[in-house]
Amino acid sequence: MAALTAEVRQLRLAVEALARSQTETQTLSVYLQAQQGRIMQITQQLDAARKEIDSATASTRDLETQVKVMQDEASGLTERGQRAGLESAIRAMEAERNGLDLKLQQARARENDLSRTLALEENRWNDALSRMQRLTQ
Repeated sequence: MAALTAEVRQLRLAVEALARSQTETQTLSVYLQAQQGRIMQITQQLDAARKEIDSATASTRDLETQVKVMQDEASGLTERGQRAGLESAIRAMEAERNGLDLKLQQARARENDLSRTLALEENRWNDALSRMQRLTQ
């Protein structure tokens, strides 16, 4: 009878341990799903920031090319009125380029922040995966 009682106690402890392990596994599974969602969201934001950087860079290059062409054209003009109009257009384009430069700096800062955030979230993901693997072994 004592041996049977001891065996029942061991069985009860094993069932309790299994229940705890199962609860931890389910909790980690929910956490992993949430973490995966965060990683996907940050990745999408990072992609958007990179597209914004590419677009602003291309626009800046185009404006710089246009400004150079206009400056070359202005240097060949002798009529004061035409030259003044062209110089005014150049100043407007340079102001637009400065706005694009600011937008580009902001997008790069956002990209850096998102890259760091993504690295942290990936570390959390890997940590959770490691815990899950330890629980299932």
